[in-house]
Amino acid sequence: MAPEVVKGKHQGYGLPADMWSLGCTVLEMLTGQIPYCEFECALFRIGKGERPPIPDSLSRDARDFILQCLQVDPNDRATASQLLNHPFVQRPVSQSSGSSFPNVPGR
Repeated sequence: MAPEVVKGKHQGYGLPADMWSLGCTVLEMLTGQIPYCEFECALFRIGKGERPPIPDSLSRDARDFILQCLQVDPNDRATASQLLNHPFVQRPVSQSSGSSFPNVPGR
């Protein structure tokens, strides 16, 4: 939940809130960990303007992409159009850097 939704400020829920959610989703997919493990803790931290920690082990492009999504001020957050042009999205993934998905049908 984006800070502006938690605080009920600005326009509340809108496209910038979706970008916050995208950043949290990408972070969870890359780390395998939920950004905020407890709901009450999440609301408190987000309400204080705290972003979830982004591990240094992620690539520079991945970290920057997530940071662009997780700007506390919704006016500073990247738009979907900007994120589609981000190097993290534009760069092809090499065969060796991806993981295999043995349990996914059709693969």
